[in-house]
Formats: sequence, structure tokens, C-alpha cells
Amino acid sequence: MRSRPSGANPFVVNPTDYNAHFPKKAIKEYQRGVEADRDGNRDNAIAHYEAVLKIAPDYYPAHNNLGSDYLAKSDLGRAGKEFEKVVRLNQSDAAGYFNLSNVCMLTGKLDKAKQKLDEGLRREPNSALGQFLLGTLDIRTGKYQEAESALRRGISTDPGMAQARLQLINLLLKQGRTSEAKTVLHDFVAAFPDNTYTPKAKQLLEGLESHVDTEGRK
Repeated sequence: MRSRPSGANPFVVNPTDYNAHFPKKAIKEYQRGVEADRDGNRDNAIAHYEAVLKIAPDYYPAHNNLGSDYLAKSDLGRAGKEFEKVVRLNQSDAAGYFNLSNVCMLTGKLDKAKQKLDEGLRREPNSALGQFLLGTLDIRTGKYQEAESALRRGISTDPGMAQARLQLINLLLKQGRTSEAKTVLHDFVAAFPDNTYTPKAKQLLEGLESHVDTEGRK
């Protein structure tokens, strides 16, 4: 089971104060983009964010949301460029660094992913998203003990973050820790009955339990 995080909330300052520096037309376009995202109309949202940036090229929330939509469409090249602009325009924004680290990881640039992740964690050390990404990166580099610690910190910080639990299940299974994986799977299915990955989680859990039953009868 694999899932990837979407881009995080772009605002780390009061949006009203920040928006005062930009034309009202740009802000209205941005709000239309947010509404389109909420309605699941990603292409329409992208069009609105691009319209924002024609009016106000330095409006970093539009870059962030545009990058998040490109990431959702698996257009990693464009997503990375947008997140690069986010961290250039607002260097205090931990979310921008986390989003950029995620793209770097997905494109195999692990050294750069670690660098950007460290920058994000320095700004927001208790971020559940940051801990999830740290755990994911540690798995990629074979640091399983560190990965487990980071993922469990992420789950503790934000119990509603499904991706961290899925990644922990992957890690436990990778290590052959079937009993512990089943426990986390039970928790996942109970906590996220409507999640996209829940049917796969149930199927995996049934398979693991069936295997154990078969082993026990030998």
C-alpha cells in the first residue's frame, strides 16, 4: 500500500494581513481556485491559480496550491518548481520545505530531500507531516529503527494522518513483524472506514490472518 501526502496549508502568517499587499482581483482568483479544489475540480483550480500568478507573481499561497495540484496529477517537475518558488518567497514556511522534500524524494533526489526536510523540521519540529516524511526517507535509506520512531511520532502528533499508519504497516511487514502489522492494520481500518486504502487494508489483514490460521493448523 502506498500513499503520498498532498501539499500542506500555505498560510503561516495571518492571511488577511498578507492579502492586503496584493490586488483584490488576485485574491478573488485564488479563492475561486480554493473552491474548485474543494469541489474536486483540479484543472479548474489550476487555471485560477495560474490567473492569480499572472496578476501577482509573488503570491506564494497560489504557488503552493498550484504545486499541490501538480503533485496530485503526478507532474513532479512542475510541482517541484512551484514549491521552490514557495520557499524562495517565504523562507519561514515549513510546509513549503516539506512539500519540496516530498517531491525530491519521489524523484529519487534523496540528499536534497533530506536537506529540505531538515529545513522544514527546523522551523516546525513537531509537524506530523515532517515526521511522516522523515520516516519515509529513513526507510528509503535503510534506517528502519529511526523510521519507526519518526512514523510513530507522526501518528501520535496527528492520529488522523492516514499516510503515517500506512507507511508504518509497510515498514513492519518489510521487517517480518506480522503480528505488529496486524495490530496497526486493525487500528487503521477502525479509524479510517472511508479511506481510499481501507479496502486494500482489509484485504491485506484478511490475508495475514488467514496465513496465520493456516500456519497454526500445521
